[in-house]
Amino acid sequence: MTDATTGAAAVEEAGAQPAAGVWRNADFTKLWTGQTASLFAAQVSELALPLVAVLALAATSEQVGLLTSVVKLPYLLVSLFAGVLVDRVRRRNILIVTDLGRALVLSVVPVLYWTDRLGISWLYVLGFFAGCGSVLFDVAGQAYLPQIVGRDQLTRGNSALGASQSAATIGGPALGGVLVQWLTAPVAVLAGAASYLVSALTIAGIRHKEDRLEQARGATPAGTLREVWAGLKFVFGNEPLRAMTVMASIFNLSFTALEVAFLQFMPRTLGLSAGEIGLVMAALGPGFLVGAAFAGRLPQKFGYGRTMLTTASVANLVMLGLATVHGSGVVAVGTLMLINFLFASFGVANNVTVLSIRQTLTPDTLQGRVAATNRFVAMGIAPLGALVGGFLGGSVGLRTTVLVTAIGLSSALVPLALSSLARIRYELPPQIQIKEEA
Repeated sequence: MTDATTGAAAVEEAGAQPAAGVWRNADFTKLWTGQTASLFAAQVSELALPLVAVLALAATSEQVGLLTSVVKLPYLLVSLFAGVLVDRVRRRNILIVTDLGRALVLSVVPVLYWTDRLGISWLYVLGFFAGCGSVLFDVAGQAYLPQIVGRDQLTRGNSALGASQSAATIGGPALGGVLVQWLTAPVAVLAGAASYLVSALTIAGIRHKEDRLEQARGATPAGTLREVWAGLKFVFGNEPLRAMTVMASIFNLSFTALEVAFLQFMPRTLGLSAGEIGLVMAALGPGFLVGAAFAGRLPQKFGYGRTMLTTASVANLVMLGLATVHGSGVVAVGTLMLINFLFASFGVANNVTVLSIRQTLTPDTLQGRVAATNRFVAMGIAPLGALVGGFLGGSVGLRTTVLVTAIGLSSALVPLALSSLARIRYELPPQIQIKEEA
């Protein structure tokens, strides 16, 4: 059974003073460098693999869509089990092995291409295994950070890693496009593999000795399922973590539906050109970077609860303005760019704060499973959101769908506002205490 002591009334008095900068921590610097290299490699390969299918194999649109789905499928199929593994094995080792594994998998693509053996079926298989590696790396990275930095440095550590994620999201596809243009798509995949090797070598230099993790009590299928259930029970059995998960579920369902409708709304309803649509979407990039830059400072200045509620409110409520835009002039494009910039800035700041609190609340023996449960919920609900967005767009019109789904985003604020999370002040809450079942 779990015994949770959470909320504003249970906030610790310790940890209120800001810690020395995380950049003075050599192990964190190595982790940040390795994760940054890995994130860029993932972005490059996510662009290069479909281009291999299109340019080298003349794949159909359906085949390219299936390839993209197969790469994302591990988030649904293996996330929860990845969490169990991360809580059993030293996380540094998982990060290194998944980097080396993805480097090996991607290296097979150009070899098969050069020997005239590459087919779309090979890309499905290799893309799936690369996706499995990405899931494991993502979960292990989130679980490893609390061992590398102190709890009073988690927000700044997550902010730095968030900046890397933003930079990779912006620069990775551009870098991948240049590599494809210069080196051809199969060789661009090989460049991604090389970046994974850089990540593995950097993370291998971390000297921190991890705390002893919970031993696997008989790695049987039944035991593994019990551990998966323990992670789910921990998340949904404790009010703050449950509120975060419900909020993420509502947000991802609504955001995916909104994204499907918005990408059609711009050209079909507003009449925007491809170049204007590019400008609107490009505004997300600077927003990501700005949000990551100030995310680490906000909780110490305004408090964790106020920061979470304010950043989530601005990010979600500003999207209501999308449905009010008309026409394709400079004002319309500028308004959409501003909305996207604000959404990205405050959304990233909110994510950093929420992640830091979640890591603090979670005992180290459950970090992997809690992170995996969140990834499972966040990615698992997205396909349903896409169906909802497409159905509503065809049934009630694109403008109405954009408005309805933006209202759905706003409703994600309700579980946050009603939870004890919104009342956390300047100190991170104490870790939830766990009583092992007999």
